[in-house]
This record gives sequence, C-alpha cells and structure tokens, in this order.
Amino acid sequence: MTSAAVVGSLYEAFAQGDMDKLGALLGDTHWVEARGGPYGGIYDGMGEIGAHVFGPIGADVQDFSARPDELLAIADDRILALGSYRGQTSAGPLAIRFAHLWTVADDRMTHFEQFTDTHEWRVATGR
Repeated sequence: MTSAAVVGSLYEAFAQGDMDKLGALLGDTHWVEARGGPYGGIYDGMGEIGAHVFGPIGADVQDFSARPDELLAIADDRILALGSYRGQTSAGPLAIRFAHLWTVADDRMTHFEQFTDTHEWRVATGR
C-alpha cells in the first residue's frame, strides 16, 4: 500500500470511529500537536494521543471531523494532508484549516505533526 493510501485509510477510520483500526495505524506514533493550541504537546502512542487529543476534542466539539482535501506525497514515506476541521462548539460552528505532516513505515504511522491556527482553536473551545 502506498503511504498516501495508508494516510487516507487513517482519515476514513477516524470518520467511521473505527478505534481498532486507529489503534493499529497509530499504535506507537510520535505525535506533535500544535504548540499554543488547547491540546498542544508531544505525545507517544495511541494511549497518550487519545487521552490528550482525541478525548478532549470529543468533549469540546460535537460532530467533529478532520477531512483532508488533498494528500500530497512529499517523499515515499511522507505525506502532507491539507484540509479542514469541522464541528460545533459552545461558541458556534468550527471550521479551521489544517496541514498534517505524516511519516509512514510498514503501513503504520510513525510521526505526525499538526499545523493549524491555534488562536481559532482557543476561541472555538474557550480553552
């Protein structure tokens, strides 16, 4: 499977709420969430990612989605995803652009780095 196909399957699993597939794809991922945002930090593995990113987002944003518009191959093992976060918060609709840089090895994610407008996140979540 190409790295772009692996990354695409991750976004599909996320949209479907398939935690088993997410766990398999993100098991040991080194995750860098944008500094300055409400969930900012560096996390390792699905346990930390779930506790510090996915769980809090689920509590803060109803009907949350992260959908890429484009998956761009940067190298055989690196993919840049460009897209939008969407959902509903107590402050109103959430619509924030993102860039996600993924590194893939053996059909699993090894590294992730998020680029997004952290100020928009803070306003939307009140954090």
